[in-house]
Amino acid sequence: MTRARAELRGHILFGDDNEVIQAVVKEAAQARGFQVSCASTGADTFAVAIETQPDLIVLDLQFEDADGRDVLSRLKADDRTADIPVVVWSGRKGRDSDRRISLDLGAEDYVEKNEVTFLLGKLERILLRLSEPARGRSLPGRARTF
Repeated sequence: MTRARAELRGHILFGDDNEVIQAVVKEAAQARGFQVSCASTGADTFAVAIETQPDLIVLDLQFEDADGRDVLSRLKADDRTADIPVVVWSGRKGRDSDRRISLDLGAEDYVEKNEVTFLLGKLERILLRLSEPARGRSLPGRARTF
C-alpha cells in the first residue's frame, strides 16, 4: 500500500484497549487503503487525536483509565478535535442508553462490535458523505479549513 492511497482513503484513529482487536481492525483498514493510528487508553486517544488530526475516530466505551463517553465529551469540547467525527464502537450489546448518550454527546454514529467489515463499510460511507463538497468539508487526508 502506498502512502498516497492511504491519504486518499483517510486517516482513522482507533481507540480501544484490546490489542488483538486493534491489530485486526488496523490490518483490515490498511488493506482498504486507510492510514490507521491506534491508542490503548482514553488519555492516549485524546492525545493522539490532537497530534495526528485524523479524519475519523473510532472509540470504544471501555478503557481502564476512562469511560469512553468521557473521552468523547472531551474530544467534542476541545476546539482542536471538536470537528473530527467519532464513531463509537462498543461491545456492550443491547444498551440503547449507550447509543443515545453517545449520539447526544456528539458521536457521528454508534456501532455494536461485530464483524470488522461492517465497521469499515460504515466508516467508508461516513467519510464519503462528509467529503461531499455540498457539506463544505474537505476530502479525507487533506487539510481542513475552518
